[in-house]
Amino acid sequence: MQRPADRLVIDARPRGPAGPLAAATVRGRSVLAHLLDLAGAGPTIAVHARPTEHASMRALLDDALAARVLFTAGPPPEDAAILRADRLYDPSKLAKMLRQGRDPEGAVLWRLDGPDALAHAEAELTRRQTYQPLGRHWALAPARALARKLVPTGVTPNALTLAAFGSMLAGSAVVGLGGTGLVARLSATILLALALILDTADGHLARLQGTATPFGRWLDALLDEAADMALHAAVAWSAFARDGRPAWLVVGMIYGMGKYLFVHANAPVETSSGDDPAPPVAAGATTNLVRLIGHADVRWHAWIVLAALGRLDLALIGYALYYPARAAAGVARKAARRA
Repeated sequence: MQRPADRLVIDARPRGPAGPLAAATVRGRSVLAHLLDLAGAGPTIAVHARPTEHASMRALLDDALAARVLFTAGPPPEDAAILRADRLYDPSKLAKMLRQGRDPEGAVLWRLDGPDALAHAEAELTRRQTYQPLGRHWALAPARALARKLVPTGVTPNALTLAAFGSMLAGSAVVGLGGTGLVARLSATILLALALILDTADGHLARLQGTATPFGRWLDALLDEAADMALHAAVAWSAFARDGRPAWLVVGMIYGMGKYLFVHANAPVETSSGDDPAPPVAAGATTNLVRLIGHADVRWHAWIVLAALGRLDLALIGYALYYPARAAAGVARKAARRA
């Protein structure tokens, strides 16, 4: 059903354990303020809320936003485009859907009506700012399409996480067997690309189903690391089998140790004295570039390209140097802060 953009309304009635979700704070502002920002600078917008909460909700808004709001009771009209207070939306996708007269539900990036969903909303929005610098140009669309098709099925996000892990293991097996022909390279490339799509789709499915859980996030992170290690171990073995040089196995071990030390060296330091943690330091262009090199999405694309070229050994060498250096930098940074 077509929903004209000029019939855009906000449904502020959804509630959580602490009261109306429209009053919940995300990134220092109420959800209602975020929704009004998404609605744009157009005419007065109707906000449907309980009559007893109109005054408290108006108090959440600055004068400019409050002047655009007409609080009303009862449910929104069925033919309106409805922004719900138990949803966070992708701004660019929402704008596109409103232009096309489509349901804003398709632009949802995070649901606030699930267990612990509100507690993780801010971290999710922050993650979105740096999410898939490369993959969003090609992997994001099929991942979203797959997630939308799976919403009404019995497939869970964890099942997609396991499928992505399986695809990575299959790609690692192809690499480890040492095949350098076109078929082997193409197979490894396709399996790694498929794994990226599935790894992207699991989060989208969790958000659309409202089934995001701490266990799911833990499982995703765990299997990503396991797949990473499996792939680089396969590359090290393949290069050793190809050249007969034990140095490749040493490089593989250096990679594994460097990645392990990197994770721990950059973990927060626990303070038993009650001291405040050191304030974050603004990152410069060089620091951002160094971090970008280690971004999971960038590394994944390096694997895909180098798998197609049959030169994944270059990724092994590069990151066997990168992670120990990042680990040493993390140790030095923490030592300097303690000095």
